[in-house]
Amino acid sequence: MVINLNGFVIVTDPAFDAAGTVYEGPRTLYKTGSPKLQPQDIGPVDLVLLSHDQHKDNLDNAGREFIKSVKQVLSTPGAVERLAQGNVRGLYEWQSVDMATDKVPGLRITATPCQHAPTQEQTTISGHVIGFMIEWDGQQQGALWISGDTVYFDGIEAIAKQFKVHTAVLHVGKAGFPEINYMPVTFTTEMAIQTVRLMNVEKFIPTHIQGWKHFNEQPEYLHDQVSHSDIKEKLIWLQPGVPTDIDI
Repeated sequence: MVINLNGFVIVTDPAFDAAGTVYEGPRTLYKTGSPKLQPQDIGPVDLVLLSHDQHKDNLDNAGREFIKSVKQVLSTPGAVERLAQGNVRGLYEWQSVDMATDKVPGLRITATPCQHAPTQEQTTISGHVIGFMIEWDGQQQGALWISGDTVYFDGIEAIAKQFKVHTAVLHVGKAGFPEINYMPVTFTTEMAIQTVRLMNVEKFIPTHIQGWKHFNEQPEYLHDQVSHSDIKEKLIWLQPGVPTDIDI
């Protein structure tokens, strides 16, 4: 995603490779959709929020090249070691960093916990992931939260107790590998709805929902389920490549 806060431009989990790219590894990933924007379409970027670097659907080959050109990248401490480039800063859960910019006075980003699988054993295999709480001076209605790749677990409830969230950007799609097991490694639609209700957010933005074979719930399914639920008025349905204004 591209987030523009009064001219301060943030990109999350950059993946710019084209559809048809195949990534060999412990689990082969197939990219089925191309991004609507490339780095040259976005222009200068102030910050990348990288929930984790281990998986290509969050940082692919072109994304790795892209982040070399960005002044600062916030991610996990493990990403700092693996990426081995000077512009990456690692955050542990609940750790905050103040961003010095006149464009967004008081901009602060806090790492929030994620669990990238339903069990701790599987999470150890998936690796360390964080989400991001974005706050700034003058926020009247709550913060902007990017969940990162996570399922619903007790850390979500801890976030809800610590922060008032106005807009929640949730990584959905029920990512996983049914041929291995049926455990999702990102929010299912049901989990996302549960999270929106728990936090009582004003706006819910689904992301991480299309363009990869291992996403097991299609955008149409989520849209239909949310549209027939009690949170339907909260849904912000973004069109790829088309900017949308949101007051926070």
